[in-house]
Amino acid sequence: MTDERQPLSKKIAADLRESILSGERAPGTLLPSERELIEQYKTSKSTANKAIAFLRSEGLLDSQFGRGTFVRKRPPVRRVSAARRHAEHRSSGKPIFDTMAIDQGQVPSRQMLRIGRIATPPDAAIWLQVPPGEDVVIRQRLQLLDGEPAVISTSYYPLWIAAGTRLESPEALPEGPDELIESLGHAFVRGIEMFQARMPTPEEVELLQLSPGVPIVRMWDVDYDSEGRTLQVAHDIYAADRHEFTYEWSEKDITR
Repeated sequence: MTDERQPLSKKIAADLRESILSGERAPGTLLPSERELIEQYKTSKSTANKAIAFLRSEGLLDSQFGRGTFVRKRPPVRRVSAARRHAEHRSSGKPIFDTMAIDQGQVPSRQMLRIGRIATPPDAAIWLQVPPGEDVVIRQRLQLLDGEPAVISTSYYPLWIAAGTRLESPEALPEGPDELIESLGHAFVRGIEMFQARMPTPEEVELLQLSPGVPIVRMWDVDYDSEGRTLQVAHDIYAADRHEFTYEWSEKDITR
């Protein structure tokens, strides 16, 4: 229920927000102009500007110079949980990011940012079960959907798996690292996913081309073999407005 005592700029923003979130104003729809808002709400230019600024800071709008302000058009890709991830990539023969994007009608691509050996950062060392500073292989890339940045993906691999393999080669891995690891004779038996939402750093804003107010979702994804050894650690930074996260369970997953 709208509080009649709230500033008019917030009431205008609330009306527009409701129309956007309800789907009344679809993605890509042109918002009323500044003049139209002034006339509709019998208000001033500064009040109309404040209302638009509120929504822009929430990541709901895109402004295009000379054209106007539009409801942001960034369809999300739905990411399946670890419980289905390996089955998905096996059936497609492609990296899981590509598989999910293609299944949902989007075009995946990537830019490699870094490949090689590094001293393990302390946070990754915990998951890799190695001392901080020990050498590991890193593959870092910027994942894109329809040409727009969506994820900063950083994967770490222990040397006992990666040394001398294509995991530390600058060449692309068209089948994805999961399938390559399995082809080396390793089996994924158990996995953990941990999520944290926060506001982005300046570097993340730049790489992901985030609009003001858009948060990121930070994920650690850790895979283990039957002996409890870490096979790989993925540290992904997701643009929150470009992703949905889903987890499925079935009766067999319930502990009786």
